[in-house]
Amino acid sequence: MSPPTVLLVADESAAGERLQAALDRAAIEARVRTTEPQRVDTTLLRTPTDCLVVPVSCAGMAGGHLAEAATGLYPDLPVVMYGSEADRGDHIRTVGDGDLGSPSLAAAVGEALEAGETLAARPVSRPETILATMFERNSEHLFVKDTDRHYVLLNDASYAPPELLGRRDEDGLPAGTAYLEAARGDDLQVIDDATAVLDVHEFAPSLERHLETSKVPWYDERGELAGLIGITRDITDQQERERLLRQQNERLRKVALLAAHELRNELQVSTGHLSQMEADDEHAAAVADSLDRLAAIVDKVVSLASNNSPEFDPEPLRLSSVVWDVWSSLSLSTGSLEVTSDRRLLADPESMRLFLEILLSNAVEHGGPDVAIRVGATSTGFFVADDGPGVDVSPPDRVFEAGYASETDNNGLGLYIASRIAKEHGWSLSVGESEAGGARFTVTDVERPD
Repeated sequence: MSPPTVLLVADESAAGERLQAALDRAAIEARVRTTEPQRVDTTLLRTPTDCLVVPVSCAGMAGGHLAEAATGLYPDLPVVMYGSEADRGDHIRTVGDGDLGSPSLAAAVGEALEAGETLAARPVSRPETILATMFERNSEHLFVKDTDRHYVLLNDASYAPPELLGRRDEDGLPAGTAYLEAARGDDLQVIDDATAVLDVHEFAPSLERHLETSKVPWYDERGELAGLIGITRDITDQQERERLLRQQNERLRKVALLAAHELRNELQVSTGHLSQMEADDEHAAAVADSLDRLAAIVDKVVSLASNNSPEFDPEPLRLSSVVWDVWSSLSLSTGSLEVTSDRRLLADPESMRLFLEILLSNAVEHGGPDVAIRVGATSTGFFVADDGPGVDVSPPDRVFEAGYASETDNNGLGLYIASRIAKEHGWSLSVGESEAGGARFTVTDVERPD
């Protein structure tokens, strides 16, 4: 029978030799293996371990966090932390001496080994090696969290570095309140309600990356909820390709609407002149029929170009993600954007992006280079507000009319299209004054995902 295995967290292999020598001197039969702190989780999947030994700090990672991750994977794993007398709970023995060769540390390890075989000490199974390989080799961000939202398994990713092992997102990720609150809300939905959250589009402002995350409940060997399992993909390049396509489609849409607007004006002029003609013959009737058909064609063009069709499948979206997606696609060197609060909603993704693009562009166009834009959630929807000059027209809802423009070089179709998109979704869109004295567009009656 092979001796029990003591897994030591250390950033140098010589550390294992010093602990092995201390155990030999204390006549404690055990084999010491070492692992880097960033690989504690996958090493435990690959190595039968009877006791884990962690320093108070190693390579900038706290031993308490590493122990949290290890016992999240294997709750009955004995852990010895050296270099601190702090009370770490019943499952972690602490030794004040920071010397790996100290008799007190060897004695604590010996006591831990007396606990007998645990789940972490049994022979490694093939599924565990498969799981370890997935976390070591997969380019996507894979993670497992316990019910307290601590990472217990984590592979390396720029938006969730291995230093987060044993910690929560808010303990180590860059500040970004709306993004972190949204992620926390999804975690709690999975853990508290035992329901999956799938294909959620996120945007991390501090990293300027678009992400897509799915999370599902994790059940342990007893069938009890132990936390969640998730995967995050970087979809920034995909979003850029879609942005370019949307930009091209929007140009075509605006050309069609502008042409239809001009044609409608000319048709009205022609119809007016025709009505003044006294000729009552088949040629005049033919001209009138032709003008009617042209008017119908123009109406059809406007209907198609303004996306006036209820035939779309709304999808669960996150307000902050779509807002930041659109803002980054506008590539503006002026103005500032703040997302004050977040919410999930049901909407057609393409239409929602166009809707926000119109409102954000409108704020920049009228507010000038220093405009400050705020977007946030309300109990029934969301708002887009700025500190620009506001809406100087009575009644304010006139800005949603086709062709209305406050500047001569504006075709007056943007806010009209936005109002059509709102109507298609069953939303109510209104405009008023923001707290800063600018314009505030408020959307209500917005449906939430189930």
